[in-house]
Amino acid sequence: MKLCVSYIDNDIILDSDHITVIEIENKKYFYRFVKSLFDISNNQKNDDIVFYDTNEKEISPSIEILNNYFEIDVNTKRNIGELYKLIVSNLDGNMIQELTSNYKRIYRTLNKILGNIELPLVTQQEYENDLFLKTFKVAISMKESLLDNLLLIIDVNKLLKLYNIIIFVNLKQYLSKDELQELYKYAIYNNIQILLIDSQSYGTTIEYESKLIIDDSLDEFML
Repeated sequence: MKLCVSYIDNDIILDSDHITVIEIENKKYFYRFVKSLFDISNNQKNDDIVFYDTNEKEISPSIEILNNYFEIDVNTKRNIGELYKLIVSNLDGNMIQELTSNYKRIYRTLNKILGNIELPLVTQQEYENDLFLKTFKVAISMKESLLDNLLLIIDVNKLLKLYNIIIFVNLKQYLSKDELQELYKYAIYNNIQILLIDSQSYGTTIEYESKLIIDDSLDEFML
């Protein structure tokens, strides 16, 4: 995959063999670039950035952007919705029959209780697998450390296939070199495309990185 940005001379190449890092020291350019990506992630039109696949065909990838590492939540409405679909798809005939039978027993008991209340009360009469799951509030268990939660994000995206690209903004402020390399290696191993964008330069590349530095004078350096 390739990103062409109207105000950046170098094309930005994303592939499965390395992690692309963009470090933009110029604050106005940094803000403009990140805002453009947020627009795209929210399905808003943005003329500054165009994505191309390996055949040079323009594409509209699905993007997740993380910039608040104190409130990471993998249990978003979209994630849980897709998780329910995945669980339902793994139910076989015997499982569905057992769940339906149990549901009917609960339904009959509930109706007896409602019959004692002098109001025109109704309930959901048709059994639905996803509705039954929502009753139990199935959720993904979060981890304690930031790195573990980032690895969990990769696991969730691999399983549910939600996004083409996961973008981390200013992540290097929070992870050590060893932690970054562990994240990079895990993303590459699981074939999950990630992109790091930072508002300062961290110098030379570390293992698994391919880097574009844009300094405060807007000079560009590929490493």
